[in-house]
Amino acid sequence: MKRWTLILVSTLIFIVSAHPASAMYNRFTTAQSLNQGQMESGISAGYGDDGDYDYKYAYLYPYLRYGLGYLLEIEGKAGVITVDKDSGGDDIGFLVGVELKYQIIKETRSIPIDIAIVGGYTGHIIDSQSLHEFDFAALVSKTFDINKFKITPYGGPEITYTNGSYAPEGKADIFGIVGADFRFTDSLAVGAELKLGTDWATGVSLKIRF
Repeated sequence: MKRWTLILVSTLIFIVSAHPASAMYNRFTTAQSLNQGQMESGISAGYGDDGDYDYKYAYLYPYLRYGLGYLLEIEGKAGVITVDKDSGGDDIGFLVGVELKYQIIKETRSIPIDIAIVGGYTGHIIDSQSLHEFDFAALVSKTFDINKFKITPYGGPEITYTNGSYAPEGKADIFGIVGADFRFTDSLAVGAELKLGTDWATGVSLKIRF
């Protein structure tokens, strides 16, 4: 027990002391994958702060996820982002992105958690300039049945790399994800998430599954 406590504390110290994070977007996804042919759509919104570029930002985008089978899932999104730069002036941009998730471990009696790896790319046009973000995360989640509801807390580390003419120096960062999925019915759920390093991003998502 002491060993696991030491590992957890060391990981948290590393995450908090990491280089300021380019936490552009929250993932709003647990480690569970959709079944083959199953779809989920919704809308996500959030707010964050990036100290490296001295700006605060807000985003809004609809998305669509699709279960490809074999524990593999794909997501597409498109939306808008606004950037409030401390140096003065606001920029409005557009975004489009794609994400793949592969569930490595599916919850069983012997292994009572889900584990997945997730990777994606989001492209932007902001103030007539480009911004590219590549990200990779490992997620762990566990579902709890509470009366008629299901709550699935999840979390894990994420690495991002950002570059483009809007951020010409480019940078790689690491931070932690903590979130939860609240499922009211088989088809309706909401999610909330916090990404935390030296900087942060937080948001909420409405999800409809069919």
